[in-house]
Amino acid sequence: MKGVYPALEARIPERIDGIEAASRDSGRFCSEETLGSILDAGVTEVRFGGAIWEAGERGGLQLGAFEGDRLTPALLAEEYRRAADASRRTEAVRATTLEVDGRPAWRIDVVNGSSRQAIVVWGSSDGTVVQVVVAADVDEAQLQGAVAAFR
Repeated sequence: MKGVYPALEARIPERIDGIEAASRDSGRFCSEETLGSILDAGVTEVRFGGAIWEAGERGGLQLGAFEGDRLTPALLAEEYRRAADASRRTEAVRATTLEVDGRPAWRIDVVNGSSRQAIVVWGSSDGTVVQVVVAADVDEAQLQGAVAAFR
């Protein structure tokens, strides 16, 4: 729902490559189903702000800013990897580590049917939120543009 966590929504860039998001919202995850494996690490609630940029007929970018007690980029990246591995439709999941602006980051590349997805997870420069870019069926330049817009 738009406006639930305005401070988290404000962390999402207004534009990527001069284009505004198609939608913006915020909310929270607090159930066992929505928290997944991060619940095992003691994270009982995650609040988020996010936006979506559409690209082509099926592709696009989704940017999110997540916060919660005990939530770390490593925990959230592992949950994304675990969820991708558990999906019946994924054919390949590859997780790698990298850096974004000198901070540790994780990238999960997924082949899901005919869709190629990449997820990049890293901590914000002030260390208060976990930033995520999910890219589906976009080229590497668009993914990197979204990561750069988030900095």
